[in-house]
Amino acid sequence: MPGMDLSRSLFIIILIAITIAVAILLNAGSPLPGSGNANGTLAGNVTIGPLCPVEPCSISRDQIVAAYAARPLMITTPGGVFVGLVTADPDTGYSISVRPGTYIVDIPHQGIGGSDLPKTVTVRPGETVRLDINIDTGIR
Repeated sequence: MPGMDLSRSLFIIILIAITIAVAILLNAGSPLPGSGNANGTLAGNVTIGPLCPVEPCSISRDQIVAAYAARPLMITTPGGVFVGLVTADPDTGYSISVRPGTYIVDIPHQGIGGSDLPKTVTVRPGETVRLDINIDTGIR
């Protein structure tokens, strides 16, 4: 039936238009990453500890690196859009290039312990924003 095909096409077009309008309304309150021409940088040091229940702590370099790898930094927009994941180095910290905008930095929260995250940061074009992070493993 030709009339049914036209009705379906019109319905699909209206549905797409509504979906786009809702997406625009949901993102109206938060700036989208990429609203500038030059990227900025988010960088800092990450401290994770304690890594042993008693001192002196005698774990291998590989175990230290694994502790950092188990706690990657998640970068998202305030609207929840995933921007990137970065793993800090125990010696040099982390650095990630992002488009200008406001971001939330967090880690996967697991088990015992805690951190001073989540944190909200705003990055401007050509700017480096420093965010040092402390993660408590809960090991005692």
